[in-house]
Parts: sequence; structure tokens; C-alpha cells
Amino acid sequence: MLNTWKNRYQSNEYPQKVVMNVFYRKYTIEKMWTTMFNQKYSDWQTAYQNLKLKYGQVSQEIVPILERKLQSNGKVSTIQYSDFTTYIKSAAAGNQEAIKGIEYTYFLHRIFDELVLIWASMVVSGENKIDAIAKITRVIIADMPINDYATIEQIFDQLGAEQYLQTLFMKELQNQL
Repeated sequence: MLNTWKNRYQSNEYPQKVVMNVFYRKYTIEKMWTTMFNQKYSDWQTAYQNLKLKYGQVSQEIVPILERKLQSNGKVSTIQYSDFTTYIKSAAAGNQEAIKGIEYTYFLHRIFDELVLIWASMVVSGENKIDAIAKITRVIIADMPINDYATIEQIFDQLGAEQYLQTLFMKELQNQL
């Protein structure tokens, strides 16, 4: 997607569009959160496909209100748009480190969001919330309430989603050398 956006947008627009997409995904998952757990499935793969379809439908509801939500600067999960304004301005002015930071943030939150959808798919197909985390991460955590998007995202963050992303980047760098 980043390459598509680089080709689609001017270099001064690109950083904002990437950050907007991070929030587009977050607002979509936040909006569908309350209804994600309403339907039960026999297996997580079917649940995942249906959640992806639901994601596509809900995302269309976010498109017309995304800019207004960004301007209101409300927190979604653990972040808010103002957290990124300095990086956007710097990247739009050509700062390559700021651009890399924005792209890294996009990848990290994309991983979080995919993990959240997979986790939710496992939960609606019969796994309890803690066991689903263990199956995804191979880490057993203490029983705790997981009732919102921010909590599960923080759990995945603490259990190494960012380390996974760093490993991918290192492999990519080695492949390019």
C-alpha cells in the first residue's frame, strides 16, 4: 500500500495520507468492536473472513467522517492524531527519518490491527480470550479482563508485535544488501 500511495500522492501529501490510513483502520475497528463478538462461528478462519467482510462494510461508514474525527483529535485505541502532526510536517518537508518513522508506525499498527482481528476471530469461534492470545503469541498471560480495543492492542504490543516488525525489517535489509 505504501508504494501505491507514494505513486498516488505528492511527496508533501504522502506522510499525512499514511497517518490518516492508520487512523482509518483504527476508527473502523473501534466502530465495529461492540458488534464483533455478537455472532459465533465454528472455526476461526470462517470468523476471520466474515470479520474482514464486516471490516470492509464498516470502513465505508468511516470514509465520510474520517477528517472530522481526525480534527476532533479523540483518542482511538492508544493514539490520537496530534501525536503525529510534528512527524507529518517534518516528513512533508522532506525529512527522510520522519518519513521512515511514519512508515514504521503504519506497519506496526497494521500488525496490531491484523492481530486484533485474528484474536477476535478465535474468540468468536469458541476460544476464551486468554487462550486465543496464547495460541497467537505462544505466551501465556494471567487471566484479566479484555473488554476494549486498547487493552488487546496493548497486550499484543507488550508481547512482541514490535519485535516481530523489527525482525521483518532486518530480514528485508539483509535481502537488499
